[in-house]
Amino acid sequence: MSLLDINVMLGPTPDDAEPSLKTADDLLREMDRLGIAEALVYSSHARYAHPREGNWQLLKQLEGHRDRLHPCWVLMPPGTDEMPPPSEGVRQMRENGIRAARILPGQHLYPISRRILGPLLEALEEIPLIIDLERYHWSEMSPWEAVFSLCEAYPRLPIILLREGGTTPRALYPVWDTFPNLHIETSYIQSACCLEEICGRFGAGRLLFGSGLPRFDAGGAVGTLHGSALADRERADIAGANARRLLGLEAGRTTTARAWPCGKEGFRVWDIHGHLGPWYKAYYPVYDAAATVRRMDETGVERLVLSDIKSVENDPDAGNARAIAACAEFPGRIYAYGGYAPSKYGKNVAAFERIVDQPGVIGIKFHCQLHNTRPESPLYQPAFDVANERGLPILTHGVLPPDLLRRLLTEKPNLTYIAAHFAASPPEGQEAYLAIAREFSNFYFDTTGSVIRFGGFARLVERMPVEQILYGSDFPVMDFPYQLGRVLYADISDTLKQMILWENPARIYRRAS
Repeated sequence: MSLLDINVMLGPTPDDAEPSLKTADDLLREMDRLGIAEALVYSSHARYAHPREGNWQLLKQLEGHRDRLHPCWVLMPPGTDEMPPPSEGVRQMRENGIRAARILPGQHLYPISRRILGPLLEALEEIPLIIDLERYHWSEMSPWEAVFSLCEAYPRLPIILLREGGTTPRALYPVWDTFPNLHIETSYIQSACCLEEICGRFGAGRLLFGSGLPRFDAGGAVGTLHGSALADRERADIAGANARRLLGLEAGRTTTARAWPCGKEGFRVWDIHGHLGPWYKAYYPVYDAAATVRRMDETGVERLVLSDIKSVENDPDAGNARAIAACAEFPGRIYAYGGYAPSKYGKNVAAFERIVDQPGVIGIKFHCQLHNTRPESPLYQPAFDVANERGLPILTHGVLPPDLLRRLLTEKPNLTYIAAHFAASPPEGQEAYLAIAREFSNFYFDTTGSVIRFGGFARLVERMPVEQILYGSDFPVMDFPYQLGRVLYADISDTLKQMILWENPARIYRRAS
């Protein structure tokens, strides 16, 4: 297996809010650290300045490194004088060994349209076209009809979509067999068992590994590739063989796939943020207790603390009952949060206390956004009181306002408060909470998050006590390997990784047997 990353940008970014990979040497060092052999690279100048200049600058940037870094040119619609006519542009691409093209219709302000792009796509013929829709979050919807129209009109043209996931299966699966030239890059495929399902239903031939570097952290993508339960041939095809076939590259140097480092003789993993049940917002093929434990076994997750989807949505009694039943069915593997719904339990605390006193319930969870209740609402006060009285960690989606959080931690010394998703949040706005974390050792962040910036996790570890960071996945909305990759491939020591993955949660979930 030889890993070829088809989604990498080289060069400075407008504000350098996150570290960029400014030179080929910078990029190669990061690739070596991650075990990526080769990359298909485009220029940040082509993205942020103009492709006419950026494409040629890229060739200079890659001089002496073309054995590992393959240039990809960014193209514009024909019709203006800012780019050569399509036939001339493609001739220049072939003369300079450019094996793929990329378009950024959102960034460069034009629609995806056969009328507009037709002459360009005809000239490309069989040169792969990467369509960068600049998807950021899994809940976004791609312009599927426009994409399908291009696939249908140009069947010989390989079309590659980046960062698909979340909303993708419901739109793509019913028709994917109709468009054999449509390929998906893997950097944002993160739902539980999604890679395995695609390989089983459609084959591995249309999946291409990508990272999104340096706009996004590569750990999730690398983790998904190495940690998913794929056949060796499927993993090798996704890792690089499919891309090499499309790009016309010779087979890469064969390397042994990295052993998955969790489980037996590896890192112990205690996941503090999971769910049970299907959800209307996202599709994932695995969601019941038995299938969850099978996935835990496959990926080396020893323990999981979860809440049921219904308990944070519309039926907390039913959701809590299902979570408690999962604890009874898989003792020592599955533990539960008592799902606290303010409208249900805010004025009936006794009913909630009966839930948290059930075997296997070792924490409390609520979700202000889904409950349509502001975190400052007095209806949440009983949840904090119960957590403080019983010594139960409380996990909330989104973090409380700083002043309220500080007051609660001061007034309730036995409260263990965990802010879900915070460790993956952008650095803007973090500082007030980092200051609280340095002051209160019972304030924790979990690592869940579908989006994290390049190197963001390692930078967070430098800015706060690592003893207060907990691993979580949000399974099955996000798979164990995707979220584990954030920790496993971060530029931090194995000692710190084991603290985050096991030692920290083992210390605070005191009810767990």
